[in-house]
Amino acid sequence: MMTLLADLVGVREVRSLIALYAVAAVLEGVTLALLIPFLRAFLDDSGAGAGGWLVALCATGVAFLVLQSAAMVRSYRISVYDVCDALIVRIADRVLELPLGWFTAEREARIASAVSREINTLSHIASIVLPNIISALGVPAVMLIAVALVDWTLAAVMLIAVLPLAWIWARMRRAATEASEIETAAATGAAGRLIEYARLQPVLRATGLTRRGWASLDDALAEEDVAVRRALTVKGRPAMGFTLVLYATFAALIALGLAHVLDRRLDAVAYLAVMVITARMLGPLTQAVLFSSEIHNAAVALRAIHSIVFAEPLPEPEPAEAREPAGTEVAFSGVRFGYDPAAPVLDGVDFTAPAGTMTALVGPSGSGKSTILRLIGRFWDVDAGAVTVGGVDVREIPTRRLMELTSMVFQDVYLFDTTIRENVRLARPGATDAELDAAARAARLDQVIEALPDGWDTQVGQGGLKLSGGERQRVSIARAFVKDAPILLLDEITSALDGENEAAITSVMRELTRGRTVFLVAHRLSTVRDADQILVLQPDPSGAARIAERGTPAGLIAAGGRYAEFAEASSAAGRWRFGE
Repeated sequence: MMTLLADLVGVREVRSLIALYAVAAVLEGVTLALLIPFLRAFLDDSGAGAGGWLVALCATGVAFLVLQSAAMVRSYRISVYDVCDALIVRIADRVLELPLGWFTAEREARIASAVSREINTLSHIASIVLPNIISALGVPAVMLIAVALVDWTLAAVMLIAVLPLAWIWARMRRAATEASEIETAAATGAAGRLIEYARLQPVLRATGLTRRGWASLDDALAEEDVAVRRALTVKGRPAMGFTLVLYATFAALIALGLAHVLDRRLDAVAYLAVMVITARMLGPLTQAVLFSSEIHNAAVALRAIHSIVFAEPLPEPEPAEAREPAGTEVAFSGVRFGYDPAAPVLDGVDFTAPAGTMTALVGPSGSGKSTILRLIGRFWDVDAGAVTVGGVDVREIPTRRLMELTSMVFQDVYLFDTTIRENVRLARPGATDAELDAAARAARLDQVIEALPDGWDTQVGQGGLKLSGGERQRVSIARAFVKDAPILLLDEITSALDGENEAAITSVMRELTRGRTVFLVAHRLSTVRDADQILVLQPDPSGAARIAERGTPAGLIAAGGRYAEFAEASSAAGRWRFGE
Protein backbone atom coordinates (compact mmCIF):
# COMPACT_ATOMS: atom_id res chain seq x y z
CA MET A 1 0.00 0.00 0.00
CA MET A 2 2.85 2.38 0.84
CA THR A 3 4.22 1.97 -2.70
CA LEU A 4 0.87 2.91 -4.23
CA LEU A 5 0.48 5.85 -1.84
CA ALA A 6 3.98 7.06 -2.64
CA ASP A 7 3.24 6.84 -6.38
CA LEU A 8 0.20 9.06 -5.98
CA VAL A 9 1.26 11.43 -3.18
CA GLY A 10 5.06 11.45 -3.22
CA VAL A 11 7.73 9.20 -1.68
CA ARG A 12 9.42 11.95 0.34
CA GLU A 13 6.18 13.16 1.93
CA VAL A 14 5.08 9.65 2.91
CA ARG A 15 8.45 8.62 4.31
CA SER A 16 8.94 11.80 6.32
CA LEU A 17 5.46 11.53 7.80
CA ILE A 18 5.95 7.89 8.81
CA ALA A 19 9.34 8.77 10.32
CA LEU A 20 7.81 11.58 12.39
CA TYR A 21 5.02 9.32 13.66
CA ALA A 22 7.52 6.53 14.45
CA VAL A 23 9.79 8.83 16.48
CA ALA A 24 6.73 10.27 18.25
CA ALA A 25 5.56 6.74 19.11
CA VAL A 26 8.99 5.90 20.56
CA LEU A 27 8.94 9.08 22.67
CA GLU A 28 5.43 8.24 23.87
CA GLY A 29 6.60 4.76 24.85
CA VAL A 30 9.66 6.12 26.64
CA THR A 31 7.48 8.61 28.51
CA LEU A 32 5.21 5.83 29.73
CA ALA A 33 8.19 3.62 30.59
CA LEU A 34 9.73 6.40 32.72
CA LEU A 35 6.64 6.25 34.92
CA ILE A 36 7.97 3.00 36.41
CA PRO A 37 11.22 4.39 37.91
CA PHE A 38 9.53 7.68 38.77
CA LEU A 39 6.77 5.99 40.76
CA ARG A 40 9.32 3.73 42.47
CA ALA A 41 11.37 6.72 43.56
CA PHE A 42 8.37 8.91 44.41
CA LEU A 43 6.67 6.28 46.56
CA ASP A 44 9.92 5.29 48.28
CA ASP A 45 10.16 6.42 51.86
CA SER A 46 13.12 8.64 51.12
CA GLY A 47 11.83 9.94 47.74
CA ALA A 48 15.42 10.14 46.54
CA GLY A 49 15.83 10.58 42.79
CA ALA A 50 12.17 11.34 42.10
CA GLY A 51 12.98 14.86 40.90
CA GLY A 52 15.42 13.66 38.27
CA TRP A 53 12.99 11.09 36.93
CA LEU A 54 10.26 13.75 36.89
CA VAL A 55 12.43 16.06 34.78
CA ALA A 56 13.18 13.23 32.35
CA LEU A 57 9.49 12.31 32.25
CA CYS A 58 8.44 15.90 31.48
CA ALA A 59 11.17 16.35 28.86
CA THR A 60 10.19 13.26 26.89
CA GLY A 61 6.52 14.14 27.28
CA VAL A 62 7.03 17.65 25.88
CA ALA A 63 9.22 16.30 23.07
CA PHE A 64 6.47 13.80 22.21
CA LEU A 65 3.79 16.50 22.13
CA VAL A 66 5.88 18.82 19.92
CA LEU A 67 6.80 16.08 17.48
CA GLN A 68 3.27 14.65 17.38
CA SER A 69 1.84 18.12 16.75
CA ALA A 70 4.29 18.72 13.90
CA ALA A 71 3.39 15.35 12.40
CA MET A 72 -0.33 16.10 12.65
CA VAL A 73 0.07 19.49 10.95
CA ARG A 74 1.97 17.84 8.11
CA SER A 75 -0.61 15.04 7.91
CA TYR A 76 -3.46 17.55 7.55
CA ARG A 77 -1.61 19.23 4.70
CA ILE A 78 -1.13 15.86 2.99
CA SER A 79 -4.79 14.93 3.55
CA VAL A 80 -6.17 18.23 2.24
CA TYR A 81 -3.74 19.18 -0.52
CA ASP A 82 -1.95 16.00 -1.63
CA VAL A 83 -4.92 13.66 -1.32
CA CYS A 84 -8.22 15.51 -1.56
CA ASP A 85 -7.04 18.29 -3.86
CA ALA A 86 -4.09 16.97 -5.84
CA LEU A 87 -5.51 13.49 -6.42
CA ILE A 88 -8.80 14.85 -7.75
CA VAL A 89 -6.82 17.10 -10.10
CA ARG A 90 -4.67 14.16 -11.22
CA ILE A 91 -7.75 12.06 -11.89
CA ALA A 92 -9.34 14.91 -13.85
CA ASP A 93 -6.15 15.50 -15.85
CA ARG A 94 -5.85 11.81 -16.71
CA VAL A 95 -9.51 11.61 -17.69
CA LEU A 96 -8.92 14.45 -20.15
CA GLU A 97 -6.01 12.50 -21.66
CA LEU A 98 -7.80 9.18 -22.03
CA PRO A 99 -9.35 8.34 -25.41
CA LEU A 100 -13.12 8.69 -25.61
CA GLY A 101 -13.38 4.98 -26.40
CA TRP A 102 -12.04 4.21 -22.91
CA PHE A 103 -15.23 5.40 -21.26
CA THR A 104 -17.92 2.86 -20.46
CA ALA A 105 -20.71 2.92 -17.88
CA GLU A 106 -18.58 0.83 -15.50
CA ARG A 107 -15.53 3.07 -15.93
CA GLU A 108 -17.65 6.19 -15.49
CA ALA A 109 -18.92 4.67 -12.22
CA ARG A 110 -15.30 3.93 -11.26
CA ILE A 111 -14.35 7.57 -11.81
CA ALA A 112 -17.33 8.80 -9.80
CA SER A 113 -16.42 6.40 -6.99
CA ALA A 114 -12.77 7.46 -7.12
CA VAL A 115 -13.44 11.17 -6.63
CA SER A 116 -15.96 10.56 -3.85
CA ARG A 117 -15.74 7.28 -1.96
CA GLU A 118 -12.07 6.44 -2.62
CA ILE A 119 -10.81 9.97 -1.99
CA ASN A 120 -12.83 10.11 1.23
CA THR A 121 -11.26 6.84 2.38
CA LEU A 122 -7.73 8.08 1.65
CA SER A 123 -8.28 11.48 3.26
CA HIS A 124 -8.22 9.84 6.72
CA ILE A 125 -5.07 7.76 6.21
CA ALA A 126 -2.43 10.40 6.90
CA SER A 127 -4.20 12.21 9.73
CA ILE A 128 -6.05 9.42 11.56
CA VAL A 129 -5.15 5.88 10.50
CA LEU A 130 -1.35 6.06 10.26
CA PRO A 131 -0.78 7.82 13.64
CA ASN A 132 -3.05 5.39 15.46
CA ILE A 133 -1.55 2.29 13.83
CA ILE A 134 2.06 3.42 14.39
CA SER A 135 1.34 4.45 17.97
CA ALA A 136 -0.56 1.24 18.73
CA LEU A 137 2.37 -0.88 17.51
CA GLY A 138 5.32 1.37 18.43
CA VAL A 139 4.44 2.11 22.05
CA PRO A 140 4.02 -1.59 23.04
CA ALA A 141 7.39 -2.35 21.43
CA VAL A 142 9.10 0.21 23.67
CA MET A 143 7.11 -1.00 26.67
CA LEU A 144 8.21 -4.57 26.01
CA ILE A 145 11.84 -3.46 26.45
CA ALA A 146 10.96 -1.45 29.57
CA VAL A 147 9.11 -4.38 31.17
CA ALA A 148 12.05 -6.67 30.37
CA LEU A 149 14.25 -4.38 32.48
CA VAL A 150 11.80 -4.75 35.38
CA ASP A 151 10.96 -8.47 35.11
CA TRP A 152 11.96 -10.67 32.17
CA THR A 153 9.19 -13.22 32.75
CA LEU A 154 6.47 -10.62 32.25
CA ALA A 155 8.24 -9.46 29.08
CA ALA A 156 8.42 -13.10 27.92
CA VAL A 157 4.62 -13.44 28.24
CA MET A 158 4.18 -10.28 26.18
CA LEU A 159 6.67 -11.51 23.56
CA ILE A 160 4.97 -14.91 23.28
CA ALA A 161 1.66 -13.12 22.60
CA VAL A 162 3.24 -11.31 19.65
CA LEU A 163 3.34 -14.53 17.59
CA PRO A 164 -0.41 -15.29 17.51
CA LEU A 165 -1.19 -11.58 17.20
CA ALA A 166 1.12 -11.24 14.19
CA TRP A 167 -0.38 -14.36 12.59
CA ILE A 168 -3.94 -13.08 13.08
CA TRP A 169 -2.95 -9.64 11.76
CA ALA A 170 -1.42 -11.13 8.59
CA ARG A 171 -4.43 -13.37 8.02
CA MET A 172 -6.79 -10.48 8.63
CA ARG A 173 -4.84 -8.28 6.18
CA ARG A 174 -5.04 -10.80 3.35
CA ALA A 175 -8.68 -11.69 3.95
CA ALA A 176 -9.81 -8.10 4.48
CA THR A 177 -8.00 -6.84 1.38
CA GLU A 178 -9.59 -9.55 -0.75
CA ALA A 179 -13.01 -8.87 0.75
CA SER A 180 -12.62 -5.12 0.20
CA GLU A 181 -11.66 -5.69 -3.44
CA ILE A 182 -14.73 -7.87 -3.98
CA GLU A 183 -16.92 -5.32 -2.17
CA THR A 184 -15.53 -2.42 -4.22
CA ALA A 185 -15.88 -4.34 -7.49
CA ALA A 186 -19.48 -5.20 -6.64
CA ALA A 187 -20.23 -1.59 -5.67
CA THR A 188 -18.69 -0.31 -8.91
CA GLY A 189 -20.63 -2.86 -10.92
CA ALA A 190 -23.86 -1.85 -9.21
CA ALA A 191 -23.11 1.83 -9.81
CA GLY A 192 -22.48 1.08 -13.49
CA ARG A 193 -25.82 -0.70 -13.71
CA LEU A 194 -27.52 2.25 -12.00
CA ILE A 195 -26.05 4.58 -14.63
CA GLU A 196 -27.33 2.26 -17.37
CA TYR A 197 -30.71 2.09 -15.60
CA ALA A 198 -30.94 5.88 -15.62
CA ARG A 199 -29.96 6.08 -19.27
CA LEU A 200 -32.42 3.36 -20.30
CA GLN A 201 -35.45 4.86 -18.55
CA PRO A 202 -37.35 5.57 -21.81
CA VAL A 203 -36.91 1.96 -22.97
CA LEU A 204 -37.60 0.43 -19.57
CA ARG A 205 -40.74 2.48 -19.04
CA ALA A 206 -42.02 1.76 -22.52
CA THR A 207 -41.64 -1.99 -21.92
CA GLY A 208 -43.00 -1.89 -18.36
CA LEU A 209 -39.75 -3.15 -16.80
CA THR A 210 -39.79 -0.41 -14.18
CA ARG A 211 -42.81 -2.13 -12.62
CA ARG A 212 -41.43 -5.67 -12.87
CA GLY A 213 -37.82 -4.72 -12.11
CA TRP A 214 -34.73 -4.92 -14.28
CA ALA A 215 -32.97 -8.23 -13.72
CA SER A 216 -29.50 -6.89 -14.52
CA LEU A 217 -29.80 -4.17 -11.86
CA ASP A 218 -31.43 -6.52 -9.34
CA ASP A 219 -28.61 -9.05 -9.78
CA ALA A 220 -25.93 -6.33 -9.39
CA LEU A 221 -27.53 -5.01 -6.18
CA ALA A 222 -27.91 -8.54 -4.81
CA GLU A 223 -24.26 -9.24 -5.60
CA GLU A 224 -23.24 -6.07 -3.79
CA ASP A 225 -25.32 -7.08 -0.75
CA VAL A 226 -23.64 -10.49 -0.63
CA ALA A 227 -20.20 -8.87 -1.00
CA VAL A 228 -20.86 -6.45 1.88
CA ARG A 229 -22.07 -9.26 4.17
CA ARG A 230 -19.06 -11.38 3.28
CA ALA A 231 -16.69 -8.47 3.91
CA LEU A 232 -18.16 -7.85 7.36
CA THR A 233 -17.81 -11.54 8.23
CA VAL A 234 -14.27 -11.83 6.91
CA LYS A 235 -13.13 -8.70 8.75
CA GLY A 236 -15.04 -9.43 11.97
CA ARG A 237 -13.76 -12.92 12.85
CA PRO A 238 -10.01 -12.13 12.92
CA ALA A 239 -10.74 -8.93 14.85
CA MET A 240 -12.50 -10.96 17.53
CA GLY A 241 -9.56 -13.37 17.70
CA PHE A 242 -7.08 -10.49 17.96
CA THR A 243 -9.02 -8.93 20.84
CA LEU A 244 -9.35 -12.29 22.60
CA VAL A 245 -5.58 -12.88 22.51
CA LEU A 246 -4.94 -9.33 23.83
CA TYR A 247 -7.17 -9.71 26.86
CA ALA A 248 -5.96 -13.27 27.57
CA THR A 249 -2.39 -11.93 27.58
CA PHE A 250 -3.38 -9.11 29.96
CA ALA A 251 -5.03 -11.62 32.29
CA ALA A 252 -1.87 -13.74 32.25
CA LEU A 253 0.26 -10.68 33.07
CA ILE A 254 -1.98 -9.79 36.02
CA ALA A 255 -1.81 -13.33 37.39
CA LEU A 256 1.94 -13.76 36.87
CA GLY A 257 2.79 -10.29 38.21
CA LEU A 258 0.65 -10.83 41.31
CA ALA A 259 2.41 -14.14 41.91
CA HIS A 260 5.78 -12.38 41.70
CA VAL A 261 4.60 -9.71 44.20
CA LEU A 262 3.50 -12.41 46.64
CA ASP A 263 6.87 -14.17 46.16
CA ARG A 264 8.62 -10.82 46.71
CA ARG A 265 10.32 -11.11 43.32
CA LEU A 266 8.59 -7.87 42.23
CA ASP A 267 7.76 -4.83 44.32
CA ALA A 268 4.12 -3.71 44.43
CA VAL A 269 4.82 -0.25 43.00
CA ALA A 270 6.50 -1.64 39.89
CA TYR A 271 3.71 -4.21 39.51
CA LEU A 272 0.99 -1.57 39.67
CA ALA A 273 2.87 0.70 37.26
CA VAL A 274 3.35 -2.12 34.73
CA MET A 275 -0.30 -3.15 34.97
CA VAL A 276 -1.57 0.42 34.58
CA ILE A 277 0.62 1.04 31.54
CA THR A 278 -0.30 -2.33 30.04
CA ALA A 279 -3.99 -1.59 30.53
CA ARG A 280 -3.36 1.79 28.88
CA MET A 281 -2.09 -0.04 25.77
CA LEU A 282 -5.10 -2.35 25.44
CA GLY A 283 -7.39 0.34 24.04
CA PRO A 284 -5.05 1.50 21.24
CA LEU A 285 -4.17 -2.11 20.32
CA THR A 286 -7.84 -3.05 20.12
CA GLN A 287 -8.57 0.02 18.00
CA ALA A 288 -5.61 -0.87 15.79
CA VAL A 289 -7.69 -3.77 14.48
CA LEU A 290 -10.39 -1.35 13.39
CA PHE A 291 -7.85 0.96 11.82
CA SER A 292 -6.23 -1.98 10.06
CA SER A 293 -9.49 -2.44 8.17
CA GLU A 294 -9.15 1.16 7.02
CA ILE A 295 -5.63 0.33 5.85
CA HIS A 296 -7.04 -2.52 3.75
CA ASN A 297 -9.82 -0.29 2.44
CA ALA A 298 -7.21 2.33 1.60
CA ALA A 299 -5.16 -0.24 -0.31
CA VAL A 300 -8.20 -1.11 -2.40
CA ALA A 301 -8.99 2.59 -2.90
CA LEU A 302 -5.41 3.25 -3.97
CA ARG A 303 -5.57 0.45 -6.53
CA ALA A 304 -8.83 1.84 -7.90
CA ILE A 305 -7.37 5.35 -8.23
CA HIS A 306 -4.09 3.94 -9.53
CA SER A 307 -5.99 2.13 -12.32
CA ILE A 308 -7.35 5.51 -13.47
CA VAL A 309 -4.36 7.78 -12.89
CA PHE A 310 -2.00 5.32 -14.57
CA ALA A 311 -4.41 4.14 -17.28
CA GLU A 312 -2.60 4.18 -20.60
CA PRO A 313 -3.85 6.86 -23.02
CA LEU A 314 -3.42 6.40 -26.74
CA PRO A 315 0.18 7.08 -27.82
CA GLU A 316 0.85 10.75 -28.54
CA PRO A 317 3.39 11.81 -31.18
CA GLU A 318 6.52 13.50 -29.93
CA PRO A 319 6.46 17.28 -30.56
CA ALA A 320 9.23 16.92 -33.14
CA GLU A 321 7.30 14.14 -34.93
CA ALA A 322 3.81 15.70 -34.82
CA ARG A 323 2.43 16.67 -38.22
CA GLU A 324 -0.14 19.25 -39.30
CA PRO A 325 -2.85 18.05 -41.71
CA ALA A 326 -2.85 19.67 -45.13
CA GLY A 327 -6.59 20.25 -45.44
CA THR A 328 -9.55 18.23 -44.19
CA GLU A 329 -9.75 15.32 -46.63
CA VAL A 330 -10.49 12.13 -44.68
CA ALA A 331 -9.42 8.70 -45.91
CA PHE A 332 -9.57 5.11 -44.65
CA SER A 333 -6.94 2.75 -46.06
CA GLY A 334 -7.36 -0.97 -45.39
CA VAL A 335 -8.87 -0.34 -41.97
CA ARG A 336 -9.57 -3.28 -39.69
CA PHE A 337 -10.87 -2.65 -36.19
CA GLY A 338 -12.65 -4.56 -33.44
CA TYR A 339 -13.48 -3.78 -29.83
CA ASP A 340 -12.21 -7.31 -29.37
CA PRO A 341 -9.32 -7.77 -31.85
CA ALA A 342 -10.43 -11.36 -32.38
CA ALA A 343 -13.88 -10.19 -33.57
CA PRO A 344 -13.40 -7.27 -36.00
CA VAL A 345 -16.29 -4.86 -36.55
CA LEU A 346 -14.70 -3.37 -39.69
CA ASP A 347 -12.39 -5.18 -42.09
CA GLY A 348 -10.83 -3.90 -45.30
CA VAL A 349 -12.58 -0.53 -45.29
CA ASP A 350 -11.24 1.88 -47.94
CA PHE A 351 -12.69 5.24 -48.94
CA THR A 352 -11.81 8.87 -49.43
CA ALA A 353 -13.96 11.84 -48.44
CA PRO A 354 -12.68 14.99 -50.22
CA ALA A 355 -12.50 18.20 -48.22
CA GLY A 356 -15.75 20.15 -48.11
CA THR A 357 -17.98 17.21 -49.04
CA MET A 358 -20.69 15.28 -47.20
CA THR A 359 -20.35 11.51 -46.82
CA ALA A 360 -23.38 9.57 -45.59
CA LEU A 361 -22.97 6.17 -43.93
CA VAL A 362 -25.87 3.78 -44.43
CA GLY A 363 -26.31 0.19 -43.35
CA PRO A 364 -28.04 -2.13 -40.89
CA SER A 365 -27.59 -1.76 -37.15
CA GLY A 366 -24.24 -3.06 -36.00
CA SER A 367 -22.53 -2.51 -39.34
CA GLY A 368 -19.92 -0.14 -37.91
CA LYS A 369 -21.29 3.23 -39.06
CA SER A 370 -20.83 4.95 -35.69
CA THR A 371 -17.52 3.16 -35.27
CA ILE A 372 -16.20 4.86 -38.42
CA LEU A 373 -17.09 8.27 -36.97
CA ARG A 374 -15.34 7.44 -33.72
CA LEU A 375 -12.23 6.22 -35.52
CA ILE A 376 -12.04 9.57 -37.33
CA GLY A 377 -12.12 11.25 -33.90
CA ARG A 378 -9.57 8.67 -32.69
CA PHE A 379 -11.67 7.24 -29.90
CA TRP A 380 -9.54 4.14 -30.54
CA ASP A 381 -6.63 3.21 -32.79
CA VAL A 382 -7.23 0.86 -35.71
CA ASP A 383 -5.90 -2.71 -35.57
CA ALA A 384 -4.68 -2.52 -39.16
CA GLY A 385 -4.57 0.09 -41.91
CA ALA A 386 -4.72 3.83 -41.37
CA VAL A 387 -7.16 6.71 -40.89
CA THR A 388 -5.82 9.97 -42.32
CA VAL A 389 -6.94 13.58 -42.11
CA GLY A 390 -5.40 15.98 -44.59
CA GLY A 391 -3.02 13.22 -45.69
CA VAL A 392 -1.69 12.67 -42.14
CA ASP A 393 -2.32 9.54 -40.07
CA VAL A 394 -4.44 10.55 -37.07
CA ARG A 395 -1.87 8.78 -34.86
CA GLU A 396 0.64 11.44 -35.94
CA ILE A 397 -1.69 14.33 -35.07
CA PRO A 398 -1.73 15.49 -31.42
CA THR A 399 -5.08 14.66 -29.84
CA ARG A 400 -5.69 18.28 -28.86
CA ARG A 401 -5.19 19.38 -32.48
CA LEU A 402 -7.43 16.60 -33.81
CA MET A 403 -10.17 17.66 -31.40
CA GLU A 404 -9.81 21.26 -32.62
CA LEU A 405 -10.41 20.06 -36.18
CA THR A 406 -13.58 18.07 -35.40
CA SER A 407 -17.04 18.76 -34.04
CA MET A 408 -19.28 15.89 -32.97
CA VAL A 409 -23.04 15.89 -32.67
CA PHE A 410 -24.57 12.66 -31.44
CA GLN A 411 -28.08 11.34 -30.94
CA ASP A 412 -27.77 11.26 -27.16
CA VAL A 413 -27.06 14.82 -26.05
CA TYR A 414 -25.83 15.39 -22.50
CA LEU A 415 -26.06 18.91 -21.10
CA PHE A 416 -24.43 20.12 -17.91
CA ASP A 417 -26.60 21.29 -15.04
CA THR A 418 -26.09 24.98 -15.75
CA THR A 419 -27.53 27.62 -18.06
CA ILE A 420 -28.12 27.33 -21.79
CA ARG A 421 -25.52 30.06 -22.28
CA GLU A 422 -22.78 28.10 -20.50
CA ASN A 423 -23.72 24.86 -22.25
CA VAL A 424 -23.32 26.49 -25.67
CA ARG A 425 -20.18 28.39 -24.68
CA LEU A 426 -18.63 25.09 -23.61
CA ALA A 427 -17.60 24.53 -27.25
CA ARG A 428 -15.39 27.65 -27.16
CA PRO A 429 -15.08 29.29 -23.73
CA GLY A 430 -13.85 32.54 -25.25
CA ALA A 431 -16.91 33.00 -27.47
CA THR A 432 -18.63 36.38 -27.16
CA ASP A 433 -22.34 36.86 -26.52
CA ALA A 434 -22.72 38.07 -30.10
CA GLU A 435 -21.19 34.82 -31.38
CA LEU A 436 -23.52 32.84 -29.13
CA ASP A 437 -26.52 34.75 -30.52
CA ALA A 438 -25.39 34.04 -34.10
CA ALA A 439 -24.96 30.34 -33.33
CA ALA A 440 -28.39 30.20 -31.66
CA ARG A 441 -30.05 31.75 -34.73
CA ALA A 442 -28.26 29.34 -37.06
CA ALA A 443 -29.31 26.35 -34.92
CA ARG A 444 -32.89 27.67 -34.54
CA LEU A 445 -32.21 27.72 -30.82
CA ASP A 446 -33.17 31.38 -30.59
CA GLN A 447 -36.85 30.39 -30.86
CA VAL A 448 -36.49 28.13 -27.83
CA ILE A 449 -34.61 30.77 -25.83
CA GLU A 450 -37.21 33.46 -26.55
CA ALA A 451 -39.99 31.17 -25.28
CA LEU A 452 -38.27 30.55 -21.94
CA PRO A 453 -38.83 33.00 -19.05
CA ASP A 454 -35.12 33.21 -18.20
CA GLY A 455 -33.90 33.06 -21.79
CA TRP A 456 -30.19 32.33 -22.07
CA ASP A 457 -29.96 32.02 -18.28
CA THR A 458 -32.43 29.12 -18.09
CA GLN A 459 -31.11 26.26 -15.99
CA VAL A 460 -31.36 23.08 -18.07
CA GLY A 461 -31.19 20.61 -15.17
CA GLN A 462 -28.98 17.56 -14.84
CA GLY A 463 -28.35 16.10 -18.29
CA GLY A 464 -30.63 18.78 -19.78
CA LEU A 465 -33.79 17.05 -18.52
CA LYS A 466 -35.71 20.35 -18.39
CA LEU A 467 -35.48 20.61 -22.18
CA SER A 468 -37.09 18.38 -24.79
CA GLY A 469 -35.06 16.08 -27.02
CA GLY A 470 -35.31 18.50 -29.93
CA GLU A 471 -34.30 21.45 -27.76
CA ARG A 472 -31.28 19.58 -26.41
CA GLN A 473 -30.29 18.68 -29.95
CA ARG A 474 -30.45 22.35 -30.98
CA VAL A 475 -28.16 23.25 -28.08
CA SER A 476 -25.74 20.60 -29.29
CA ILE A 477 -25.86 21.93 -32.86
CA ALA A 478 -25.36 25.49 -31.57
CA ARG A 479 -22.18 24.22 -29.91
CA ALA A 480 -21.00 22.96 -33.30
CA PHE A 481 -21.68 26.38 -34.85
CA VAL A 482 -19.75 28.10 -32.05
CA LYS A 483 -16.77 25.74 -32.39
CA ASP A 484 -16.79 26.14 -36.18
CA ALA A 485 -14.52 23.13 -36.76
CA PRO A 486 -13.81 22.13 -40.38
CA ILE A 487 -14.72 18.43 -39.88
CA LEU A 488 -18.20 17.56 -38.66
CA LEU A 489 -19.33 14.15 -37.38
CA LEU A 490 -23.12 13.68 -37.13
CA ASP A 491 -24.43 10.45 -35.64
CA GLU A 492 -28.18 9.76 -35.85
CA ILE A 493 -29.04 13.25 -34.71
CA THR A 494 -32.66 13.11 -35.95
CA SER A 495 -33.56 9.47 -35.31
CA ALA A 496 -35.24 10.09 -31.94
CA LEU A 497 -37.06 13.30 -32.90
CA ASP A 498 -40.67 13.86 -33.93
CA GLY A 499 -41.55 15.08 -37.42
CA GLU A 500 -41.56 18.79 -36.55
CA ASN A 501 -38.20 18.71 -34.82
CA GLU A 502 -36.73 16.46 -37.50
CA ALA A 503 -37.73 18.96 -40.20
CA ALA A 504 -36.22 21.83 -38.19
CA ILE A 505 -32.95 19.97 -37.51
CA THR A 506 -32.69 18.82 -41.13
CA SER A 507 -33.02 22.43 -42.25
CA VAL A 508 -30.32 23.49 -39.81
CA MET A 509 -28.02 20.71 -40.99
CA ARG A 510 -27.86 22.14 -44.51
CA GLU A 511 -26.41 25.36 -43.13
CA LEU A 512 -24.19 23.60 -40.58
CA THR A 513 -22.56 21.36 -43.20
CA ARG A 514 -21.81 24.14 -45.68
CA GLY A 515 -18.07 24.42 -46.35
CA ARG A 516 -17.16 21.53 -44.00
CA THR A 517 -16.08 17.93 -44.44
CA VAL A 518 -19.10 16.11 -43.06
CA PHE A 519 -19.79 12.51 -42.09
CA LEU A 520 -23.40 11.64 -41.44
CA VAL A 521 -24.90 8.46 -40.02
CA ALA A 522 -28.65 8.22 -40.60
CA HIS A 523 -31.47 5.77 -41.16
CA ARG A 524 -33.78 8.30 -42.84
CA LEU A 525 -33.73 9.14 -46.52
CA SER A 526 -34.45 12.83 -45.90
CA THR A 527 -31.15 13.32 -44.09
CA VAL A 528 -28.87 11.65 -46.67
CA ARG A 529 -30.32 12.78 -49.99
CA ASP A 530 -28.03 15.84 -50.08
CA ALA A 531 -24.85 13.80 -49.56
CA ASP A 532 -22.03 14.00 -52.09
CA GLN A 533 -21.34 10.30 -51.63
CA ILE A 534 -23.00 7.46 -49.79
CA LEU A 535 -21.18 4.47 -48.33
CA VAL A 536 -23.37 1.40 -47.79
CA LEU A 537 -21.90 -0.89 -45.13
CA GLN A 538 -22.77 -4.56 -44.94
CA PRO A 539 -21.44 -7.13 -42.45
CA ASP A 540 -20.13 -10.40 -43.86
CA PRO A 541 -21.00 -13.79 -42.26
CA SER A 542 -18.18 -13.32 -39.72
CA GLY A 543 -19.74 -10.02 -38.54
CA ALA A 544 -17.03 -7.74 -39.96
CA ALA A 545 -18.50 -4.94 -42.08
CA ARG A 546 -17.20 -3.82 -45.47
CA ILE A 547 -18.32 -1.22 -47.97
CA ALA A 548 -20.84 -2.96 -50.20
CA GLU A 549 -21.79 0.08 -52.33
CA ARG A 550 -20.59 3.64 -52.82
CA GLY A 551 -21.71 6.52 -55.00
CA THR A 552 -24.09 9.45 -55.22
CA PRO A 553 -27.69 9.10 -54.07
CA ALA A 554 -29.01 9.21 -57.64
CA GLY A 555 -26.37 6.83 -58.92
CA LEU A 556 -27.02 4.24 -56.21
CA ILE A 557 -30.78 4.39 -56.77
CA ALA A 558 -30.21 3.87 -60.49
CA ALA A 559 -27.92 0.91 -59.77
CA GLY A 560 -30.76 -0.89 -58.00
CA GLY A 561 -28.73 -2.27 -55.08
CA ARG A 562 -29.11 -2.18 -51.31
CA TYR A 563 -29.35 1.59 -51.15
CA ALA A 564 -32.10 1.58 -53.77
CA GLU A 565 -34.04 -0.88 -51.58
CA PHE A 566 -33.48 1.41 -48.59
CA ALA A 567 -34.69 4.44 -50.57
CA GLU A 568 -37.78 2.60 -51.79
CA ALA A 569 -38.63 1.40 -48.28
CA SER A 570 -38.19 4.94 -46.89
CA SER A 571 -40.38 6.40 -49.63
CA ALA A 572 -43.08 3.80 -49.05
CA ALA A 573 -43.06 4.55 -45.31
CA GLY A 574 -43.37 8.25 -46.08
CA ARG A 575 -46.55 7.60 -48.09
CA TRP A 576 -48.32 5.92 -45.19
CA ARG A 577 -51.45 7.69 -44.02
CA PHE A 578 -53.94 6.95 -41.26
CA GLY A 579 -57.45 6.33 -42.55
CA GLU A 580 -60.26 8.59 -41.55
